[in-house]
Amino acid sequence: MIFRIRIGRWRFTFTIAPVTDVVGVNSLLQNGNHILMWDFDHTTQAYVENSLQHVQFIYALPLIRIFETKKDENYIAYCFKQCSWSRCVEIVASTRGVDKYFFKYGVYREHFTLRVTPKEYRKIKLVKVLESPVPENATIKDLTSWTKYETLSDQANTRRMELNVPTLR
Repeated sequence: MIFRIRIGRWRFTFTIAPVTDVVGVNSLLQNGNHILMWDFDHTTQAYVENSLQHVQFIYALPLIRIFETKKDENYIAYCFKQCSWSRCVEIVASTRGVDKYFFKYGVYREHFTLRVTPKEYRKIKLVKVLESPVPENATIKDLTSWTKYETLSDQANTRRMELNVPTLR
């Protein structure tokens, strides 16, 4: 639940929501480059595959691994290609259907993060590998930046309540 109170020109926001702790891996590598990561929510596997195949072809990317994070609805993907941060942003931004919050917060933090641990009872499952003749230039061993964070629980039901207090003059 989100409470917003406005007093004159000031707004105060309070959030009450169930959260769960998870661990994520960051795109940033020790050499300053990044691997490619994507997050897709509320879509189909076919749409994700199509979007990633398109960007894989355009940018000559190595194989891409697609994982399901919520049955028939949410997906993430990894491509072990090292690239500069600006190139990483360009490629992810040009991918249709990428979750806007994943992109927004990744750009703000200057690295992307994907959850690697279960969220409550939802485990991550490999569902597809998009093959490519282009060789990978990074491995899972290159991933050295990890973070523990909280995310909204599946039981979160976001409601808003606003209270506006008129300005006294």
